[in-house]
Amino acid sequence: MKKLLCTVALLGMLAVPAAAVAQINIGPLAAFHDDFDFGVGAFAGIPVPSLDENLSIVPSFVYYFPDNFDAWEMNGDVVYAFEVSDDTPVLPFAFAGLNLTRVSVDLGTFGSASSTEMGLNLGGGIQFRSESVNPFAGAKFTLGDFDGFVIFGGVGFAVGG
Repeated sequence: MKKLLCTVALLGMLAVPAAAVAQINIGPLAAFHDDFDFGVGAFAGIPVPSLDENLSIVPSFVYYFPDNFDAWEMNGDVVYAFEVSDDTPVLPFAFAGLNLTRVSVDLGTFGSASSTEMGLNLGGGIQFRSESVNPFAGAKFTLGDFDGFVIFGGVGFAVGG
């Protein structure tokens, strides 16, 4: 089942129209997970205007730095940016998507152990309006075997057209 969900998520990301790729938003992000502590990563925001002007597909990766074990997550989220007036300095958004989390621990002379689990992301946040640099902040719940609450923020840079 996990392989099927991963395959569907990857195919969905590859199905993004080529015209939208010229307007992607990429950049670094930082996160704080209630179980894994601080993490850093990267994301790409890919608009999907053929479905809706306010819709984007956002894959991301975050590597966390907890004590005594390793943890990372990959996400594939669908983000909806709510319409607000043009003079509003922030743009609220909501998202849902898939989460793949891997946790591993070195057991010394006993080897190592790891677990990889799928989950569901549900969250939202705000993006500060700008023409080429787009700072944002948000929060999400990850539901699954590695349940958690994550606060995140980052800066996106418009690439292309």
